This record gives sequence, C-alpha cells and structure tokens, in this order.
Amino acid sequence: MDRIRFEAGEAMNPETSDSADRHSPAWLEACAVFVAMVLAAIGLSAVFSDFAWLPSVLIAILLIVLVGAIFRSVPVLRATGAAVIAQCIVGLIAILVLCAPSTLILGVVPTGSSFTTVIDLLSSGVSDLYATTPPAPSTPGFTTMLTIAFTLITILIDGLVSDLRAPKVSGVLLLVLWMIPVFFAPTQVMWWHVVAILAAFLILMLSPYFPAAKWRGGLTATVAGAVAIAIGIGAPVLLPPVPTLPDRAASDKGDLTVTNPFLDLRADLGDRDDSTLLKYTTSESEGQPIRLTSINSFDGQSWAPTPFPLDPFAIANEGLPWPQGLPREKNYKEERIDVTVSDDYDQQYLPTPYAPQQPTGLDRRWIYDETSLTIVGNGEKSGGQDYTMEYLSINPDVNDLQSAAPVDSGDFETELEVPDSLPGSVKETAEKITADADNQWEAAVLLQAYFRSGDFEYSLDAPEKASGDAISDFLVDKKGYCVQFSSAMTIMARTMGIPARIGVGYGEGTKSGEGFEVSMQDSHAWPELYFEGAGWVRFEPTPGGPAGDPPKWTVASGSTGEDSEEDSEEDSEETSSPSEEPTEGSEESEAAESESSSPEASAAGEPAGANLGTYLWAGLIVLAILLIAAIPALWRLILRRRRTRDPDELEKVWTEIRALSTDYGQSLDPSRTLRYNELVLASRAGGGIAESEDPTAEPGSSSSEARGDSSDGFAALRSPAPPSESRNAGDDTALSAFVDALEAHRYGASEKNISSTAVSALIDEVRTDLADNASPGNKITAIIWPASIFNPPR
Repeated sequence: MDRIRFEAGEAMNPETSDSADRHSPAWLEACAVFVAMVLAAIGLSAVFSDFAWLPSVLIAILLIVLVGAIFRSVPVLRATGAAVIAQCIVGLIAILVLCAPSTLILGVVPTGSSFTTVIDLLSSGVSDLYATTPPAPSTPGFTTMLTIAFTLITILIDGLVSDLRAPKVSGVLLLVLWMIPVFFAPTQVMWWHVVAILAAFLILMLSPYFPAAKWRGGLTATVAGAVAIAIGIGAPVLLPPVPTLPDRAASDKGDLTVTNPFLDLRADLGDRDDSTLLKYTTSESEGQPIRLTSINSFDGQSWAPTPFPLDPFAIANEGLPWPQGLPREKNYKEERIDVTVSDDYDQQYLPTPYAPQQPTGLDRRWIYDETSLTIVGNGEKSGGQDYTMEYLSINPDVNDLQSAAPVDSGDFETELEVPDSLPGSVKETAEKITADADNQWEAAVLLQAYFRSGDFEYSLDAPEKASGDAISDFLVDKKGYCVQFSSAMTIMARTMGIPARIGVGYGEGTKSGEGFEVSMQDSHAWPELYFEGAGWVRFEPTPGGPAGDPPKWTVASGSTGEDSEEDSEEDSEETSSPSEEPTEGSEESEAAESESSSPEASAAGEPAGANLGTYLWAGLIVLAILLIAAIPALWRLILRRRRTRDPDELEKVWTEIRALSTDYGQSLDPSRTLRYNELVLASRAGGGIAESEDPTAEPGSSSSEARGDSSDGFAALRSPAPPSESRNAGDDTALSAFVDALEAHRYGASEKNISSTAVSALIDEVRTDLADNASPGNKITAIIWPASIFNPPR
C-alpha cells in the first residue's frame, strides 16, 4: 500500500517527479561538457609556449557550464527555457571582466570603452597571429581571442548536449578547435595533446549514457579512458608519416599588391653603389641565381607579375608546394642556402633560389604563391632577415627536354599569351631561327644561341621598357641588357607554343670566402620555359653583365664559354643539330643525383633497425589495445566463477543466470516469480514450455487454447505460485531442477542440494539455449562486451 500511495503521489505531482528525474542528468551532462572543454583547451596548448591564457578560458568555461546546469536543473528556471540566453549574458560579462577589467565600472558594469577595448584586443590578436610562430607567448590579443572562442563554443556544445541531445554534432565543434594546432603548430603537437582531444570527444559521445550507467568500481570509466589513451598513443605510431610540404590551393581573399622589380632593373644595374645587399652560403659547389619572382603577364607595353590571391594560410614557414611539372623521382637535387639580408634592403620579395621548399627562421607573415613559388611578406620586408632555405636545384635531363610533348594551351593561357600589338617581325624572326628545330627544346636552344652568337651586344644604353616595338627594335639594333634579352626570348618562345615567363632577381654574385655577396649591380632577369615532364627550366640568352654562363642543358655543344666572333658561324651550325646525348660526366652526375634523390635509394639507405623498431612498437600497441578490449570479458569470467563456485549459494547461481540472460539481450523481470522466469527462459529457447500441454485439454490443442486464452501463454503464471499443470510433465532439465531447489530454499520446503557438476551443466544449458536464439550481434557482444557488467542484475 505504501508503494501504491508513493507512486500515486508521483503521478499527481509530475513536476516533482520530472525534477527528480532530470536534476541528476543535468549536472552529469554539465560535468561532461566542462571536462570535455578543459581537455580541448589542453589539446590547444600545443600552439603556445606558456599557460597564461588558460585561467581566463577555464573561468569562462566554468561560468557557462554552471549557469546552464542551474537553469536546467531548477524547475522554476527550467520552465522559462532561458538557459542559453542566460549563458550568453553571463558569457558577455565574463569576457569583458576577464579581458577588459579596467574599463568596467565597479569591476562589473561595462562601458562603451569596454567593447572598444575588446575589439582592439581581437585586432591585436590577429596581428600577433601573423607576427609570431608557434610555440607563441600568451599575448593579451591571443588570450582575448581564445576566451571569446571557448565561451561561444561552450554555449553551443552545452546546448547541443543538454537541450537537443545531439552530442555527435557537438563533437564536430571540438574538431574545429583541434584544427588550430593542426594547421598552425603541427610540429608542436605531442601525443598527450592528441589523447586530450580524443578523450574530450569520447566524453561528449558517451554523455547521454552517463545517467543510466552503473558505475560499479569505476570499470566503465577505466575501460573508456584506457581505450582513449591507447588509440591516442597508437594512432600516431601506426599511421604513415605525413609529408611536410602541404599543397593547399589559394583562396580568393584579395590580391596582394607588390612592386614590379622588372621595372627597376635598369636603375638597379646603373646604380654605382656596389654595397652588399645580401650574403649567402650554399651546399652547392657553385653560386646560384637568386630569384625574387617570375613575370608572366605582358600587355604589349610592359611586363608585370600576375596578381595572386592573398592567402594568409599559405604560410611559407610550413613548407611550399612541389614545383609545377617537376618529376618527383629525378632531375633535381636537394640543396640548402643560408641567407643574410642587409638592413637597407627594401623589398617585399624574399630572395631564394628556385625552387624553394622549406624555410627556417621566418615568421608566419611570409606567404607564398603556389604557382610561381614566389615568397612575399604580408606587411614584412626582406631587410634584416636571416634565414635558411631548403630548395630543389633543378637539373633537367636533355633527353626529357627533347621528348617533351606540346602543352595544353588551356593550362598556360597567360604564359602563352602574345599581344595583338606585337610586330609581325618578331614572330617571323623566331620562325626563321628555329626552322631546323625538330622539337621545342631544340627551338629554345636555337633561340638562346642566336642571342649569344656574338651579333648582340650587352649594353645599358637601351630603352628601359620592353614593349612590343622595343623588342622589334632590339632585334634590329642588337644592343641591350637583360631586360631586352629575356623579354625577346620569352615572347619568341611563346610564338613557338612554348610557355615562357621571366625570372627576376640577381646573378650568383661575387665569391667571398666560403660564400657569395650580392649587390645591386648583380640585378638580373632570365627566361624560364616550361616543358612537359621537366617543369620550368631556366635559360640564359644574355651574353654579358651578371648573367654568367648558360646552364649546361641549354647548350647543345656542352660548352658553357663564350664563343669568339670568328667561331660564331661554326657554333651556329653546331646548334642547328643539337647533340642528343649529354657529356659522359654529366651523365654520371645525373645518374648519381637521380639515385640519391629516389625514394627507393633513401629507403634502402635507412638502418634496418628503424623499420624493425616501428613494427615492434606497432605490435606492442596493438597488443595493448587487444588486452584493454578484453578487460570486460575477463571481468565477466571472474564474476561467473565467484557466483558459481559454491553450489550451496543458490541465489548467487540464480544471479548468474539472470546475468547471462542480460548478456544475450533477454533480461528477466525480478518482480516475477521463479516459475514465470523459468518459462520465459524456456520460451526464448524454443523449448515449447509456453505451449505445454494441459492434461485437461483436448488432443491436438495447446494448453492456452484449453484455457480459452490464445493471446497470452503466461496467463496462468500471473499468480505467485503457478499451477504445476502448466509445466510439461516430462520436463527434466538442469534449469527445472535448479528452480525446484531454489523454490525449496526460498519458501522453507525441504532443502534440495545440487552439485558443482549440476551447476556447470545448468550454466552451459542456459547459455547454449540463449545463444541459439540470439542475433549474431548479441552473440558477439555477450562475449566481448557483456551487458551485465554495466547493468548487473539487482
């Protein structure tokens, strides 16, 4: 009666009942969100060198979670549905108090300057983002950005988990936070950062199950934590290494405006100031042209770089993309250059050989254009920079250049564009010079040989611009400097269908000790031509000034010296039928470079123990994961032995039978009688007990039909003591014998003893019957993840 009155009281007061049901889950979910956000903050700490930003973030998280829990657990506040509104108000006040306390009246009331200060701090944080490299110090700007970000994301996650019951969606927001260290500080991420964010994700995913979970001995928490740690540690070891040269496409976020160094070449070359602009040492035996950018757009009057999108995430310090068209298995050699730039050098472009790959010593304001591999400062200048650049020294194979097929013009519209205003004499001259060429490489070699034949003179007494008319005049006057030579060869190559652009920078400079010194008088420009299977290749048509010798792959005879005037005709004849084979020395050099740069050679050169150690660690981690996964099954086995080791402890044996039923998804109702649960088990097993024959029934009819109740085979068992007629007379099973003994034990009848062998037979019989009628999924989970461990029978 007391129970009936209690239940009736709950029914009459639903608000009290609802409060009792929801109070605990609200606080459990709030705790889950708080722990998850704290772990997410720990994962984010990879970006910073200290934890000065963390207290503000933790306070904001705690306030948001606390307000949400109060509004969702107190009936009066919950009825208003204003939890999220209250969190937003408290979050705003918390941000102002934590980030701009000096602007508040009495330390709490905000003023107009409070909001202005926070906006200024956000702007400062964006500037700090570009001015520093991870691990970065905790500046006020960074602290403000993180406090606001965590406040907003905590409100969203708390609402998704507590109100919408959508923890899986909230996990996506955690991954948004995780993208910060992944993109900005990949080299600083350690295994504990991965474990922290993974544990946070698992906590959010499991949060709906916390109120119903049975926390017996902390087993669930132990298993979940152990699995999270194992996956977090094992995944980085088992996954293949990630390349450190990201190839991210730029997005349209505004064009970067930079000066055009091509227009300044004449003034730079005529500058009598020979003071050093930069010094460098290189791992190569000879100096290299120092490139600033490439010029590819020609409107008929002037050359200019094609504006490229300003992508703040194309950060040079994180590595540059692979050069366009360059094969990865040959024709290059990995080199390194150390550059020190003078403080007086006023240039946005970063001096570096082609093709730059991985700089060291630059801040995050240096970004790149993925097409030209130009590196520019986003608000930074090259002056005073001291950095190292790993680059690829291009060394194309002549055979590859000869066999290169014509490109798809749609892929190189700018680099093949010839203005309509270009005088026809330019194309006619190009066709005449290259009439004997059998392929595009031979055409390019003949063009270069034409300019270096001795008929042309290097001189600064030429027009500063390189318009179409100026190119035509240059071909007639045969007098100019690198602007005219590079412009003429680039345009003439385009008329032959060869994509071409102009590289702008400096010659190799002057040898000084172990390195080289570059001055303004080393300013230079040269053509870069594109060949399928080789990429962008440098040519050198300028016969004087800072140009130096032409690259060996551009000279048919293999000679890199200047030909005398009297031998020019002989050289011209020789270049009209270029040699198809490089010199023996170059062949050996290229073979050695190809071998040293091939992935197979690198892999073969690794010590055997390196791979063995990786496999050993991987094996240990897999073994640890398997052992952790086996914990529930082992614990279930221990519990079974405890319950069944003493055959006289009949109640414990019955608890084991109920646990088995729970494992296979067939939980027994503890409020029912033993006979009823016996028949439930027998019915689940298909033993026909629910349809047992009644002695009073007519032949051919079931017992339920004889009772006039065809819809409920257990109607006769609703009483505490069902009639013995409801059971098969011939039943002689281990389960039936055990129920007889347990009834005798419970109701004071004569004791019936059972042996250990009978108990073993009982467990085997029940388990076999349940398994025979369980789904394949239940069979598996009953063994490796038994449900009775987490929801044991009461």
